[in-house]
Amino acid sequence: MNTKPQSTDKDVIIRLRRIEGQVRGIQRMVEEDRACEQMLTQVMAVRASVDQVGLLLLETHIENCLLKDLKADPERLEELRETLKMWARFGLLPGAALPWSEEAVGI
Repeated sequence: MNTKPQSTDKDVIIRLRRIEGQVRGIQRMVEEDRACEQMLTQVMAVRASVDQVGLLLLETHIENCLLKDLKADPERLEELRETLKMWARFGLLPGAALPWSEEAVGI
């Protein structure tokens, strides 16, 4: 069930098109034998952009799917909403073990 606001879809599409352009730019840089540092800088920019798209989609999912019909005290619901958004924004670093993973529990 698609419950995302139209503006979110539009924002995601705009960001993905920008990322697509950045990737094409990196392809050209490789073809033109540009400096490695320049290409790596652009790769890092693409990664950051993809992370932002993922964050936007995750926050939309939290808001419109997970919490939409949750019956709770409005103040507590807002606290949960903000906590989930903080976790999404500042939570696990890439490659970090999830707390319930075999790696984290020593299996």
